[in-house]
Amino acid sequence: MGKINNRKSFIIIGAVVLCIVIAYLISLSLREKTVIAYITPSDIEVGDAIQYTDSTKRADMWLWEFGNGDASEERTGSYRFTQSGKYQVRLTVDRKYEKKFIVNVREKNNDKTDEELIKIEAPDFALQDEIISFHGIGDSKEWRWQFGETGMVDSREKNPLYAYMEPGVYEILLTTEETHYPIRHTIQIEPNYQKNDSTDVLTLVGNDIRERLQAIVDGKPFNLNYNYVLNTYLCDNPDVVVTVNGDKHNDFYSYCQGLKIIGRKKLIIEEVVVDIGNSNTDECIKKLLVTQSEKYISK
Repeated sequence: MGKINNRKSFIIIGAVVLCIVIAYLISLSLREKTVIAYITPSDIEVGDAIQYTDSTKRADMWLWEFGNGDASEERTGSYRFTQSGKYQVRLTVDRKYEKKFIVNVREKNNDKTDEELIKIEAPDFALQDEIISFHGIGDSKEWRWQFGETGMVDSREKNPLYAYMEPGVYEILLTTEETHYPIRHTIQIEPNYQKNDSTDVLTLVGNDIRERLQAIVDGKPFNLNYNYVLNTYLCDNPDVVVTVNGDKHNDFYSYCQGLKIIGRKKLIIEEVVVDIGNSNTDECIKKLLVTQSEKYISK
């Protein structure tokens, strides 16, 4: 009788373990993939080329639809619109995940003068190892790009692609035969993350915001840290709601102002959780959930 009971116990335990494994595999299959893709420039004239590129991790299939019936299955490439108008470009990754872009195509301006300035069109923010598309605006026969990581000329194409190996803030220099001094552009490269890490993008964002808030508490430059969070994550909205320790509420501006006044207590920002609402495509943060504590400091 004891052996039978032991056998039944092993069967029940095995069934429970099997259910847990199946549930975990199902959760992995349902996990949303973050599409990391860019189109540049987004405002062009008829006949000018846009550069499109996707850096989504572990992606196998791509479908770029340009809003006029044309499509491409390449991960990275260029495309020229032949008619003016506003086009919605849609990228579908692995037949499931989507990201949309708007491209404005203007009629070609034939009144350009020799005084047209050379410019750089590029993002201000990107991730480590992400393929970034850079676009040279203007007319020149020679283009020499230095992306600030190697200390050398990295490309001689007008519209190059480049991926930074290390995070940091880099100054991009573009030299042409039409310019006396290099054209400059600053880009911030944030550390990448791996899908098998215990953190995700929102966790990294929350940690970054926590460090900036703690910097305000510690008396470091207020405007630098406040504007960084406001511009980078809150879409310049100072009225984003901050919930403190689950019950107190402030708008973001008032909350940051309050962090400057500590008195005889040392404020510790322990955790910041980011809430983007119900939309997975909205890049603007809707709410910050802050956990903080005060430590008394004797004089």
